This record gives sequence, C-alpha cells and structure tokens, in this order.
Amino acid sequence: MASSPLLRQDEDDTPREEAHVVEGERASDLLALLEDDYARRILAALERGPQPARELVAACDASRATVYRRLDRLEEFGLVTTDMELHRDGHHRTVYDAAFRRATVEQVGGTLQVRLVVSAPAPDRSSSPPLSAD
Repeated sequence: MASSPLLRQDEDDTPREEAHVVEGERASDLLALLEDDYARRILAALERGPQPARELVAACDASRATVYRRLDRLEEFGLVTTDMELHRDGHHRTVYDAAFRRATVEQVGGTLQVRLVVSAPAPDRSSSPPLSAD
C-alpha cells in the first residue's frame, strides 16, 4: 500500500482501525475489485462472521476457483484476513474474516486516491489459537 497505516485504539473498546491510502493503478484495481459481484458477495457473507472457503462457495453460489481467486485479491488489499482454526482431532482449516470497513475516493493532483479503512488486528492475547469442537 502507498502509505503506512494510521492506527486507532479507543479506550471504550471501539474497534481498532487502520487507514491506508492506495494511489494510481492500484487504486483503480481496488475499485474494480469492489465493483466485482463475487467480491461483494464474499464481503457480505463475511459480515455474518468468519467462515471457511467451503461455506463461502455455498453462500456466494460460486465455484471454488472463483471464491479462492477473489479471496486472494481481497486479502492482497487487506479487505479480508485469515486465521487457522484447529480442531481437537488434529485437523485444521483456514477461515476468512471481513476487515473492510469503508473507503473514500478522491482525485488529488490528477491522481486517483482511495483511503481504505480496515479493522486492525487485535493484540495477540495468547500464544496458541483456540480449538474448535467441530
């Protein structure tokens, strides 16, 4: 991304946020991604909480390849995050979560700029991820 993130942590437990400015061709790529119907379906599905790709395929009525391509692009821009979910039987899977909060678009000095606000990672409070009963 074009600039370093601005971090906000409110004392009243307001979610932490980071803002990034994306410029030029990357800004155009980001806007094209946000215009994509499948990317928007994925973000909408993730509003219900973290999900593995398999559930996103069903929720978005899309092929696995399409969902994984969009997830890669969304993750590239910081719009989704991933976490590893460990199961008691030793299996694990990647789950995706929405980080996208809002975007503003400006034309500054002839250059397209998108100010992208995403949720900041929570401080690490443990050394290992929680186990799932599934």
